Amino acid sequence: MKKYSLLLTLFFILNACQSMEDALTLKKKNNSDEFLVEKKSPLVLPPNYGELPLPGEEISERKNSENNEIQVTLSNEEIKINQTIINSEPSSLEKSVLEKIK
Repeated sequence: MKKYSLLLTLFFILNACQSMEDALTLKKKNNSDEFLVEKKSPLVLPPNYGELPLPGEEISERKNSENNEIQVTLSNEEIKINQTIINSEPSSLEKSVLEKIK
């Protein structure tokens, strides 16, 4: 009988501890972040929202800038080609053609 009373008091003492209670009941851990939805900052209008471009305006500006870049690169390439033609000596084929013309 003493054993049963000792076991019973030991059981009540251990049952009073919260951690022991959780271990004995086999409960899942209480995870409060399981369905947590984080709040995001509100949307803000851009500073120049009222100055929206007209449809097609941006595309034409891009084409103009691309055309200008192409013209600059082409003119640079033409200058380089002209300089190489002027600086280079005529080839043998070119010499023979020039002799036949004279």
